[in-house]
Amino acid sequence: MAVKGPLLSGALGSAPTLAAVLRWTEGRAPVVVLGPPWLGDAIATAGRALVLVEPEARPIALRARRRAHKQNRALDVALAGAELPLGRSVLPALVVENVGGLQPDEAARWLAALAPCLRPGGRLIAADATSSTTAAARVAGAFLSAALTEIVQEWPRDGALLTIGVAPTSSVIEARFEARFEARFADAAPPDRTPPTTEGSSRE
Repeated sequence: MAVKGPLLSGALGSAPTLAAVLRWTEGRAPVVVLGPPWLGDAIATAGRALVLVEPEARPIALRARRRAHKQNRALDVALAGAELPLGRSVLPALVVENVGGLQPDEAARWLAALAPCLRPGGRLIAADATSSTTAAARVAGAFLSAALTEIVQEWPRDGALLTIGVAPTSSVIEARFEARFEARFADAAPPDRTPPTTEGSSRE
């Protein structure tokens, strides 16, 4: 059965987009999600997922977890405010939302704070609600600045962009992010979200 997000989830919650996310996270449980609870619930259809939410989103996340458990899906929820409870080199996969809605320097700082949490070979998947190739280029640039490798971008459907990168070796992570990792928490928390940039409804 095809999975899809709630009615108001738009292109990111469409069946083609979620199928693509599941393809990129396949075999990499647990998947940590910094995004809406419905996205974590969709990922949990294929394996264990952990959604990190801010306190104000906790009621929605808990309802999503209850629904998931009733359907035998392994969805967990944890609070993450100013600090994210993520260890170093431990995550097989991390899914984030709306990197393209950030300013380039802010996106670069955020991904640089998250990259050390991935194990070598772990995947970072960014899901963006955009049809803009300009936004896609900004996201790819942020991935490059975070030392991620094997970067791929795909448009599962119009209005939905996925960017995928692979964490480098531990030695590269240490050389690139050693000092930052020790004080990373302020940068690793999801930045204050600005609305996604509206640079046209079709790819530029």
